[in-house]
Amino acid sequence: MTALAVRRIGWSHPELAAAAVAAGAWALLLGHAEHPHGPGEPYLANLSGWTVMAVAMMVPGALADVRIVALSSMWPRRQRTIALFLGSYVCVWIAFGVVAVAVAAEASVGVLLALAAAWELSAWKWRAVRRCHLIEALPPRGASADAACARAGLRYGWRCVVSCWPLMLAMAAAGHQAIALMALLTVVVAAEKIVVRSARLRGPAAALLAGAALLAFV
Repeated sequence: MTALAVRRIGWSHPELAAAAVAAGAWALLLGHAEHPHGPGEPYLANLSGWTVMAVAMMVPGALADVRIVALSSMWPRRQRTIALFLGSYVCVWIAFGVVAVAVAAEASVGVLLALAAAWELSAWKWRAVRRCHLIEALPPRGASADAACARAGLRYGWRCVVSCWPLMLAMAAAGHQAIALMALLTVVVAAEKIVVRSARLRGPAAALLAGAALLAFV
């Protein structure tokens, strides 16, 4: 593949930079999967692991919306737009993690997965999923564009938290070394954001999470 072909792919798919960040987070988690993890691990270490885990799990499902935001911005601002939008989005998940890591430290993973299964069937969940795709037009340039990108990322992050909070509480309880569960939940989150008419997935997703809850109880 020629250098020009690589550049053209980058031009057509500005979200690839965000995908690389998510891939890097997964590589970091897999590289540390052999290390022990438990409730006794220091809070800041758990929060650091949570941050990497949130990037690995939540960025893949956001790639389609990152692409929309990037393509709607002016050419010289594309990567800046992605950085501001995605940075604000991840900051929301870090803020959620500050509470989640503390609250879920002694919680049952099985109970939280059962709660996530029930949340899949709620109207609030799917209202939030639909609102994730409602991204307002951004100003073309300047400080107003930067501020709008950050606000859009914060709104997007909040809607995603409303959509996925029980699921991510379960991951906070399981810990960032629970790679198999993390991969399963990442697929659920990404599918719900990417698949057209994803509300049809509510039944299968709820059943999958209920099955994971049973396994956790066993």
